[in-house]
Amino acid sequence: MLGSEDTIVAVSSPAGLAARAIVRLSGPDAIALAQRVFRGAEAQLSDLPGFTAAAGLVVMPSFGIELPARAYLFRWPHSFTRQDVVELHVPGQPAAAGALADELISAGARQAQPGEFTARAFFSGRIDLSQAEAVADVIDAADQEQLRSALAALGGQVGRLCSQAAEEITDVLATVEASVDLADEHVILATPSELAGRLTRICGQLHQTAETAASMPETSDQPAVALAGRPNVGKSSLLNALSGVDRAIVSALAGTTRDVLSADMPLPGGGCLPLLDAAGFAAPLDPLDAAARAAARAAVASADAVAFVADLSEYPAAQRPDLDLLGEIRKANPRASLLLLASKCDLYARDEQAGLPAPQSAGLAALESATGCRAIRTSAISGEGLERARAVFAEAVHASTRDSSQLMGLHLRQKRCLLAAAQAAERAAAMLAGAVEVADLAEVAALDLRDALGQLGQISGQVVTEDILGRIFSRFCVGK
Repeated sequence: MLGSEDTIVAVSSPAGLAARAIVRLSGPDAIALAQRVFRGAEAQLSDLPGFTAAAGLVVMPSFGIELPARAYLFRWPHSFTRQDVVELHVPGQPAAAGALADELISAGARQAQPGEFTARAFFSGRIDLSQAEAVADVIDAADQEQLRSALAALGGQVGRLCSQAAEEITDVLATVEASVDLADEHVILATPSELAGRLTRICGQLHQTAETAASMPETSDQPAVALAGRPNVGKSSLLNALSGVDRAIVSALAGTTRDVLSADMPLPGGGCLPLLDAAGFAAPLDPLDAAARAAARAAVASADAVAFVADLSEYPAAQRPDLDLLGEIRKANPRASLLLLASKCDLYARDEQAGLPAPQSAGLAALESATGCRAIRTSAISGEGLERARAVFAEAVHASTRDSSQLMGLHLRQKRCLLAAAQAAERAAAMLAGAVEVADLAEVAALDLRDALGQLGQISGQVVTEDILGRIFSRFCVGK
């Protein structure tokens, strides 16, 4: 899929301004090419040992640029890619980093493809496939839970699980195959029930891991919450208040928001969550209204959670339209978690002890019954309920609030492979459990055991096809 004999280069720092930018080289000519643009203050790069940093300048004759820089040298076979690796750190203007990469390409390096540095680490045996996937997961992590799961996988947690299961299945397979050769000599290495018991225990562990593991996203797309409700119930005001950015125009005129707006809402535990302000689901009066309604439905359909916003100051007259709209939202996205926000709570008086006035209380009870959740009373003016809303949003889009430092994070492909391995081993266990002698069903059981090992190998990368590798590394950005 990707070559490993030439020298690749790429900007490896994130896009945008920063204190520094990183240009990375890997390959047999990495040191020689870096030395063509780097002028060390004390010594040549080729004279330095691995794991060394040197101060100096990078000189780019093609662009007439000189910049202060530091070079970090990692010699093979102890680098990440098990090749010579050089990182050149320069001031963090994107144009400077891009010019340096272009200079090195002109000198003979090749522009790296997405994920190619990590791919070289995988192909060289430096990391297994589960760790390679975890590199992208660390980059894409949307919150602390995903980051902890990704770091655990990068540290080898998933690989160790597969290795331990494969070792036990291999031991059973060796016993099964040896029983054929030893059958004529009446040598019994293990009884069928003993081997079936071992396989059953392994299957239980694999099933439990696949079923309890946190789900890792397949792309860098973050989960999102859509704010939905009738026009002028306060969705835009809440979007601005929850995100802390005046992203939406706020007006008393109904239908001010026509398009779907988006803003990032900071979460209590760190990270951000995209909020989508869908235009009201009002009946279309003209082509523009129809387009706005279609965009609102699309935003709701794509969201991981939908926050229904109701203005209780308009109750009881607005109760029936709200309940009808809830039914439409459920049809548009039946899978999403549904949350309930009672907006503009600063506009209606209520007794802190007795609750809302009777008409509003009845309407709120009906909405809570329809959504299956307790309403959060909010005010974009006073800030009431906003922190509670942020916490509930975060809980809704992240299926579990358990400490994921205790959880393994797996992609859907990895879960399927674990379950397929467990099912193959279960078939072998079922055959052995009903056998009188291991040798009676050894050949058939061995086929299922090899299938189980092959499924585990697709997670670790010991058995993997090029199309799977292509899908995995296509998730990466250039420079990683």
